Amino acid sequence: MFGSVGLQNPLGMVRVCVLLEKELATKGLYISQSTDFQLLNDTRVKFRGDKIGPMHDPKLCDFSKERAFWMGLHDQTGRTVGLQAYRLDYVETSLADWLPNYMIGVYMRRNEVMVPSHPSPPRGSISERLRGKLVYEGELWMDKQIKARQAFDVFTRLGLLLTTVKWNPDAIWGLASEQMAKHGHVGRIGYTILERGFLRWTWASEGIDPVEYLAVIEKPSIEQMVEEMLSSNARSEPLLLAGE
Repeated sequence: MFGSVGLQNPLGMVRVCVLLEKELATKGLYISQSTDFQLLNDTRVKFRGDKIGPMHDPKLCDFSKERAFWMGLHDQTGRTVGLQAYRLDYVETSLADWLPNYMIGVYMRRNEVMVPSHPSPPRGSISERLRGKLVYEGELWMDKQIKARQAFDVFTRLGLLLTTVKWNPDAIWGLASEQMAKHGHVGRIGYTILERGFLRWTWASEGIDPVEYLAVIEKPSIEQMVEEMLSSNARSEPLLLAGE
């Protein structure tokens, strides 16, 4: 429908996924994958004390036809120490046109009010040209003790690559708070574009910053990331990109 072509190096991407999973295993960690979003909500409540956001709420969203999945990260006792979730949307216009109204609507269906201070993202936003098969990443969390063991980069990169293998999207995107953006977490995940002020709110639901950052990685950058990681591994260097 949107003219997406296949991956240039699917075998290489699968090999990197295996290497990342093995790297987590060396840290005493393992992953799980599920499409049961009620289970995600129950897990989040248990380990974080709050419910999932409306963009991944199965009572509000249609996740039929394998349109969403989530991953858990677990220690050797089985305790959940990390979460991340992905959903696929087919956007015919642009992310700039589609997302603000959709997000306001999905929050309203949960009786939560979101009032934008601006009707659209700033002019020139990358969101104006993002369309096609777009994947949203959310529900990202990791226990602080585990994050200190350098598992954050590995777990989140693995999520991006598994998402690419599963759906072959045109781009993957997420929303970040100012704290997350300024502390460098967005770059560690693998996003190559960070844009301030994509969404701006006069009134926002609890836990949402009045000014949100847009994080994006497009398909060519994902494939370049894989090639660099394969090259580093062939040279017996650390699998993650230099400087991270």
